[in-house]
Amino acid sequence: SVGYDVEVQAFGDCFETADFKEGTQAFMEKRKPDFPGA
Repeated sequence: SVGYDVEVQAFGDCFETADFKEGTQAFMEKRKPDFPGA
């Protein structure tokens, strides 16, 4: 469906953000993430 396609695209866009990368890295390093823009 169109809604599913939009959701898949939006979810994929999240993988490219600095916040996603920082959050994932922090999780792997077992530390709190640093989100300076938040």
